[in-house]
Amino acid sequence: MSDTRGVFRLLDVVENKLGDTWVPLDEVFTAPSPAGTPVRFTDGATPSPNTGYFGGGDTTALMDKVTYSTDTTAAVPGANLSVARKELAATGNSEAGYFGGGPGPHSTMDKVTYASDTTAAVPGAALSDARIAPGATGNSEAGYFGGGATNPPFVRQLTMDKITYSSDTTAAVPGAALSVVRYILAATGNSTAGYFGGGYSVSSAVSTMDKVTYSTDTTAAVPGAALSGARYFLAATGNSEAGYFGGGGPGTLATVDKVTYSTDTTAAVPGANLTVARRLLAATGNSTAGYFGGGTPGPLSTMDKVTYASDTTAALPSGAALSVARYNLAASSARANALPAGTEPPAATPTPQTVTVTTPTPNTGYFGGGGYPGDTIMDKLTYSSETTAAVPGANLTVARRLLAATGNSTAGYFGGGRVPSSNYSTMDKVTYSSDTTAAVPGAALSAARAYLAATGNSTAGYFNGGFPGGATMDKVIYASDTKAALPGVGRYGLAATGNSEAGYFGGGGPGPVAAMDKVTYSTDTTAAVPGAALSAARRYLAATGNSTAGYFGGGRIPNYSTMDKVTYSTDTTAAVPGANLTVARYSLAATGNSEAGYFSGIMDKVTYSTDTTAAVPGAALSVGRDSLAASSARANGLPTSITGPAPVIV
Repeated sequence: MSDTRGVFRLLDVVENKLGDTWVPLDEVFTAPSPAGTPVRFTDGATPSPNTGYFGGGDTTALMDKVTYSTDTTAAVPGANLSVARKELAATGNSEAGYFGGGPGPHSTMDKVTYASDTTAAVPGAALSDARIAPGATGNSEAGYFGGGATNPPFVRQLTMDKITYSSDTTAAVPGAALSVVRYILAATGNSTAGYFGGGYSVSSAVSTMDKVTYSTDTTAAVPGAALSGARYFLAATGNSEAGYFGGGGPGTLATVDKVTYSTDTTAAVPGANLTVARRLLAATGNSTAGYFGGGTPGPLSTMDKVTYASDTTAALPSGAALSVARYNLAASSARANALPAGTEPPAATPTPQTVTVTTPTPNTGYFGGGGYPGDTIMDKLTYSSETTAAVPGANLTVARRLLAATGNSTAGYFGGGRVPSSNYSTMDKVTYSSDTTAAVPGAALSAARAYLAATGNSTAGYFNGGFPGGATMDKVIYASDTKAALPGVGRYGLAATGNSEAGYFGGGGPGPVAAMDKVTYSTDTTAAVPGAALSAARRYLAATGNSTAGYFGGGRIPNYSTMDKVTYSTDTTAAVPGANLTVARYSLAATGNSEAGYFSGIMDKVTYSTDTTAAVPGAALSVGRDSLAASSARANGLPTSITGPAPVIV
């Protein structure tokens, strides 16, 4: 067929049509593409499916499909395995997943075609020998199945099989054999190398990490990348930069280890630990997150999502759970292991352009909870009019007191607290634009506690101390509504404020004490700053501030009206008598904006420019109460406006 793109004369058109040499419509480059034709991409590829497949397990052939964009899972019967089996492994490329091995033993290799959600056995791709529980990973050209055991008599293997996707054929590659015989291991990798970690060798678990270099089909142990502990029955997935090995045994573990490919080193990342300790699970994912599903004890159907950017894990809602609880399954995805996703071409005319739009952040503060035995009330303080009103739609989801709060420019987070005889780990998110509140289970505190304090910056909030709980600090990542546990301060009844670089946690008990601790956000580390200690030891105080200074007011024992000012640039504290509260009190809350702070009870306003305080009766709470918490879109040095692009068509 001749290339007739660019023919413009009528005679040429007639001749080419009569000679049946005209280019078909679906091969003409048009914008947009005709209906029913694939979108063309600048890298020459159509978009790969943004989905993951979890197959087999126990005695089932079932295949579940996870849609990453919605975090939902559904069974796809047409993609069920050709043979029901467990103790298998899986990997694949952008078009298909390959599920191989299993008890019997099986050498069977099933190919799941993602575009049609169908599965068929591919005999030419069968493993070179029948075995159970190998590990598998690969790149765009080939998949590698390593290790495993015969069944019976459970002879552990070194064997590495390579599946060439273009021909659907498999062959053993002796140079890529594992360094240690083992089975029930896990594997992941990127476009250049695969990493096979853990497993059970002749008589014990191992932490060994083997690296398969794809360009040479060779394998070598990388001691620096060994797992943080010997284990088996684990699962792994990752992106172009790192692999995540999670769960396993002996016993039942929640541990997640991160393998950094650029340095061939491995470290445990506690913030990414699975939400439920489990073994015999499966994992896959895309470039931004890993999904760990199934396993025991149970069996389990639950799905955990590891967000790579923050190294944090959250349990997904029930809609992401496997359709049937099971263990000893396997998983693959078109976007795991640094597989290409495809990139869309530049849009045809009209050309989208952007302009910069500045949107003011809410100039309001929110006071929630408190009272006895505990309440859900949320009050909204409008700074411009210095008036306060209850906003029932923003009430807390659980009545409680002695909680803590902080937030960013769009939402406040209220965490922990108690009612008599019960402590809470609950985290409620107050969306300022709609004055509504919802619980965010993924951001719940790592331990139920009260008498804690919180502050943060635009990206994360830090909930520190409390009782019970010891020296615990939870970091709430706002972008994902997840949390990670960090070392904290072992005090309760303290207060906190800060700016965009650091948070300051002062006072508290037992004692009381005057101590001041500084949390540096860039490193998530805490250190005592003696020069910033309070002028008087006290607990049950409150704090707020702006970008340059924090103000710590009130507290007991005895009752205080004292106001201390922490100057951030020098890490020093001094009493500012002119800013003392109008009435000595404790168990209060405070928040504010860049000009002033507001301390609850009789609502006192601290004007930062003059270091003076005055009562503002119109701003009093709708219901008088103690032991509450407060947040604001403009406290702690948060911006008074947000600048960003807004699309317009020209």
